[in-house]
Amino acid sequence: MKLRWWLLPILSLAVCGVIIYMMFPRSGEAVFRDNFKNGINPAWLPKTPDKWKLAEEGKSRFYQLIEPGEHDAGFMRPTEYSLIDHLVYTDFTLKCKLRCDAPVERRYRNTVIVFGYQDDTHFYYVHLSNISDNLHNGIILVNGDHRRRLNANTPEPTLTDREFHKAKLKRDTVTGDIKVYFDGKLVMEALDRTFIAGKVGVGSFDDAGSFDDVHVKGKIVVKTP
Repeated sequence: MKLRWWLLPILSLAVCGVIIYMMFPRSGEAVFRDNFKNGINPAWLPKTPDKWKLAEEGKSRFYQLIEPGEHDAGFMRPTEYSLIDHLVYTDFTLKCKLRCDAPVERRYRNTVIVFGYQDDTHFYYVHLSNISDNLHNGIILVNGDHRRRLNANTPEPTLTDREFHKAKLKRDTVTGDIKVYFDGKLVMEALDRTFIAGKVGVGSFDDAGSFDDVHVKGKIVVKTP
């Protein structure tokens, strides 16, 4: 049977559509949970694996950064973090429990939540600390250069003890809205769309810390095979 001439443009458009569909990432939704009761989910990718372990205190198990990373010769940014390696989030909500394990009297003791991660010199992070200034307790952008604070407000100090606290991060890439909650209270807010999608994770700028009950829900970039 001969192919009708008028079908050729339609078939060409269909083939082009398939090629374009395969070239560009699709969006989907994903939920990631880890309470570490059954060990460490293999999806976690630490920057330095030897610095992370499964810790136990009583009946609790959690993910622990046992020592801070080391600053390299470049510009200042978090020294150690562990990413959820297989998911690239756009809009999402991340909830977790976190604790700084540095001595309480240490100034600038901290933990961080990493998001929008492209590589080691391009990402966002939420900095939580017992000191608040232009770079501590902030939503920070690292974009191939010295870190830059995005939130206009200066929140009250957060990590002032050795207890676990509840943290929540919400990201809306359409509006650029980034909100951070600490123990249920909105403490930081910023607008930025520098990185629309990226990996998320937890870590510290330069301290030891612990993390538990990590829950991330949102839209992801799904690459076709």
